[in-house]
Amino acid sequence: MTVKDYTGGLKFAIMVNSMEVQKWQYESIEAILKEGYANPVLIIMPDKTSLSRPSFWKRLVGYSWQTILFRKYYQHLFKPNVFKRKNINELLEKLPVITCKIRKKKVSEYFSEEDIALIQSYEPDFVLKFGFGILRGDILTCTPMGIWSFHHGDEQKYRGVPPAFWELFNRDFKSGAILQRLTEKLDSGVILRKGQFSTINHSWKANLEQSINLSKNWPADVCREIVCQNTFPDQVEGVSSNAPIYSVPGNTSFVYFLLKQFVNKLRFHFNEMLKVEIWQTGLVKARTADILSGLQYIIEDEDVEWVKSKNNNTYYADGFAVKISERILLLFEDYSYKNRKGHITAVWFSERNNIFSKPVTILSELWHLSYPFILKHEGEIYCMPECKEHNSIELYKLDTQAMKLVPYRTMIEGIAAVDPTLIFHQNHWYLFFTSGNATNIELHIWHAEKLDDKFEPHVLNPVKSDISNSRPAGSLFYLDGKLYRPAQDASRTYGGRIIINEIKILSEDYFLEMAVSVLEPPASFSGLHNLSFAGDYMYFDCKKTGFSSANFMYQLKRKTGLIK
Repeated sequence: MTVKDYTGGLKFAIMVNSMEVQKWQYESIEAILKEGYANPVLIIMPDKTSLSRPSFWKRLVGYSWQTILFRKYYQHLFKPNVFKRKNINELLEKLPVITCKIRKKKVSEYFSEEDIALIQSYEPDFVLKFGFGILRGDILTCTPMGIWSFHHGDEQKYRGVPPAFWELFNRDFKSGAILQRLTEKLDSGVILRKGQFSTINHSWKANLEQSINLSKNWPADVCREIVCQNTFPDQVEGVSSNAPIYSVPGNTSFVYFLLKQFVNKLRFHFNEMLKVEIWQTGLVKARTADILSGLQYIIEDEDVEWVKSKNNNTYYADGFAVKISERILLLFEDYSYKNRKGHITAVWFSERNNIFSKPVTILSELWHLSYPFILKHEGEIYCMPECKEHNSIELYKLDTQAMKLVPYRTMIEGIAAVDPTLIFHQNHWYLFFTSGNATNIELHIWHAEKLDDKFEPHVLNPVKSDISNSRPAGSLFYLDGKLYRPAQDASRTYGGRIIINEIKILSEDYFLEMAVSVLEPPASFSGLHNLSFAGDYMYFDCKKTGFSSANFMYQLKRKTGLIK
């Protein structure tokens, strides 16, 4: 790690081809300015007179006719919202602009020594690249932190172009993106941020927009991390990747791709109309040591005491359990496909008699409720259900006599948080959740010294961007002095299975966890996405797919425009 003092903030330059940039690039720069950890000092543009244009006949003869279908589609029909143009003069008024002469060698571009010296005279700490081509040579190391560039793809699988395309063509269920410090090797730079997202297989446009929108704030996040932690990775070599380098698809491949997209879109709408997820909760004798024993723990259907709804128009999910005296209190989301809304329901389980009480609604609000996270603290029982639609995180206290959840305090306002989960660790409270715009992907942490204190965001937020191992999947727990966090793996299907992570480091400034175990759904189910332990029992949920008449009528009205 470098020893330079970054606590006073960073300076950066921006590479663009013109003052008109794509909307997402504008927003990426805007995010850096809003965070306030870095200030722009220079705009770098190509001197277009140095880029000779071949004659008409040379261009005609050398045109790639075998890829004309893709190129014309991309030029005239492919219109993602993120590609709309915005003028960065609105953001960077009166910022110095220099034009640099480029020397091309095959597909690479090189800067002159004079232009590199001119860039260095403005003393930027890094350069954010939104223009030019494939850079080589001394320009890559002309600033202390190099040149930062996006690649919208998993560099271990897909190098080259087009972005977020070949994942759909190859039926890859995961797409990725990286923010890297460029090195001489294509898409094998030093990784500054990396994310994994579920591939939207019925729309290239949607898949690309997802990859871009979920990564565009990464430069701002990295700047915050550098300034707050006063460190930056200074390794020279980047990641090692033997992934193939893709190029634009040929005409036959592109026609095949369009047909595949059409079929996937039909399948998407068919499933939306006729298939729904039917969740149910279950209680099984198991302790934390059982799922971390090193052997594959399997939930056997015949060992489970099931708590489930009576028909396919409702379901029970997100089960949490807490032991109170000789009984176990079970809380869960009670969802109605007809009302498109959930509330929180409770059931008592008697270990002595092995029976459940009648379900009772203990919290209903104007907004949708789910994930009733529950904990004991100083003799009280608290519940923190997901209130994403209310744009806040609310804490309730349980009145066990009246069997009602009573409002206690608003933990955080103005946050659309998904599956909020608390843990008291090393005399500090940590609140985990995923963000509303990236529900299965971006893990955030907020923290406070006391439960009633104001919670503050972690400097590394989002601390993880991974479709297969970010979203909380129930209560954190200790075993043999180690802290473990269950997380959802939604890479193949929403709530597909649970990954158990051992948290190696958790503090106000650092976070590190490693996957140590996997919990699969029972054999007859297709998903598992929440667990909680109480006494000798594990309370969990799992899903099947089925038909819901209430959902069918809702989707029919929505698709025909009868409801919005």
